[in-house]
Amino acid sequence: MTGSDSADPAARVRTLLLRGDNVMKSARPERFERALQAFEEAREVAASPEVDPRVRELVDRRIESLRGLMEGS
Repeated sequence: MTGSDSADPAARVRTLLLRGDNVMKSARPERFERALQAFEEAREVAASPEVDPRVRELVDRRIESLRGLMEGS
């Protein structure tokens, strides 16, 4: 982690969620693994007690949803 994101776990989680969402928008199944990596990294960062538990739940739902898409493609 670099920059201000390293000092603010919530900001880092937001950045990673945006990255994963943007990769998913391409709707190219071969890129879903990259999105999953971003979401899984977001889950690791969201484990910080500084991050709202609702954000952790959101990250988990994103991962679950993406895995469903990956299984269906």
